[in-house]
Amino acid sequence: MKITDIKPMAIKIPREDPFGGKAVSEHQAKERPYDVQPGWRGLYSRQTETTLVKVETDSGIVGWGEGQAPIGPEVTAMVIDKVLRPILIGRDPAEWGVLKHEMYHAMNLRGHYSGFMVHGLAAVDSALWDIQGQKLGAPVVELLGGAFRDRVPVYVSGVRGNSIEEMAETARGHISEGFRALKMFLGFGIERDLKHVEGIRDAVGPNVRLMVDALWNYDTPTALQLGRHLERLGVFWFETPTSPEDIEGHAEIARELDMFVAAGETETTRYQFLNWFQARGLDIAQPDVGRCGITETRKIADLAETFNIPIALHAGICLPPSIAASIHVALAIPNLIFQEYQPLMLGLSNQFLKRPIVCEEGHFRLPEGSGLGIEMDEDALSQYVVYP
Repeated sequence: MKITDIKPMAIKIPREDPFGGKAVSEHQAKERPYDVQPGWRGLYSRQTETTLVKVETDSGIVGWGEGQAPIGPEVTAMVIDKVLRPILIGRDPAEWGVLKHEMYHAMNLRGHYSGFMVHGLAAVDSALWDIQGQKLGAPVVELLGGAFRDRVPVYVSGVRGNSIEEMAETARGHISEGFRALKMFLGFGIERDLKHVEGIRDAVGPNVRLMVDALWNYDTPTALQLGRHLERLGVFWFETPTSPEDIEGHAEIARELDMFVAAGETETTRYQFLNWFQARGLDIAQPDVGRCGITETRKIADLAETFNIPIALHAGICLPPSIAASIHVALAIPNLIFQEYQPLMLGLSNQFLKRPIVCEEGHFRLPEGSGLGIEMDEDALSQYVVYP
């Protein structure tokens, strides 16, 4: 079998309920596509943006992958098209390990060992696993060595609402659907953060795991002050409490607090995670398959296991290939505790699938079928392709 074509697709989908902001018209989104939302660090899009890749073979088997690209998906698509495609055309997709090595080492010596380059590589890598699974008639989880569990435990990411009362109602709704773990977004000042957490804790009771994400907003002393209050409220983990570059700051927070410190969504390789593990800068590692790819995420999980560090797979703005790839990896690693679940993203993703991905009673089910187990509806997807 040989690879005959690589087709990257930059996707932009208008949405009525964007993360951290108000809905805008299609014209407004084109005129000013990105914003820095109050309390949120970095750019956020007014649309759902990501990069998909379709890898075609001379056997007729097609593999799908995704490189998480919530900002500038055209850049990731161009990396795939201009840099990775020449490496892959005419090659055997079964040599996924060799190809992954060649793609990474093509540009790491120029400093491109993270960011858009690796996100593009991640998309292709997952697509190659999809092809190999279909070729062998087996789900990717089997190729990874088998499943440690029959379902993937998830936590709901984001307790939505414009007031504490609305957020409490949202939280109670998730609990009524069988979910037992929720994550809130903080970073708006200690007093406001605590009021929100207290309100949700009162709403869901003491037996629901409550996590918080400070979105890298605090310095180390402030994070410690907030963290001690959060411990009193029974918060399970404190995610990204300080700047993503500050491994030592995270390590200090992890040492001083009894609750878990979670981080890692910004990292894309085992080399980066090794620095965090050696410094004990986190208690829970959060790689993202859409940023790392299946191969590298598995290696990161194996490395974490040697440090006795559990994994909670991150999943942000993403569509079916990334969600499905994450489910397969989550089933195949022994040290998983959770996978992130974005209800809005799953609802959107299922619009582009002929068979939906199912999340119920606090768990993802493995998509049925070989490879990633997804069948994309390309007609439904085509209207949102902005590159090429």
